[in-house]
Amino acid sequence: MQSSTYDSPLGPLYFLFDEETLVYASFDREHAKDWRKKYFPMTETISCPLEPSQVEALNTYFLGKPLVWSWPLELRGTPFQKRVWAEVEKVAHGQTTTYKQIATNLNTKAFRAVGRAVGTNPISIIIPCHRVLGTDWFGGYGGGLNRKRLLLEIENVTLFPNLNA
Repeated sequence: MQSSTYDSPLGPLYFLFDEETLVYASFDREHAKDWRKKYFPMTETISCPLEPSQVEALNTYFLGKPLVWSWPLELRGTPFQKRVWAEVEKVAHGQTTTYKQIATNLNTKAFRAVGRAVGTNPISIIIPCHRVLGTDWFGGYGGGLNRKRLLLEIENVTLFPNLNA
């Protein structure tokens, strides 16, 4: 397992790769360690830099352009979580959706289960969970609500004035 760090304008972004496959990305280093222990308990981690093209893709994103991540991903989670993450992945740069809309798209009324699945997204930014909002509230974000707001600002998303951000 390889670990890499990208120094974003919003703080360090931590990546874990299983060989060349991205399995985890988050702003929370401690959560990254816990996640690795859960899914790769017997695996040693070596630190290595991101590929220059990966750094360039992230640099471009933080300049406000869509993130183009063309490297393999492997999502670890339940079948339901993977269905939710697939819906989240469809939300385009500069757009938002709601937990309720994702549930509707999945033909379920389990809004809270959708919220929990969004909250356990192991590949932040690439699977853009920051684009998921509550129907009349800002929603949560594992990287912190201020960081969620800033990610949306980077994507030029205008939030409604009455939405608590």
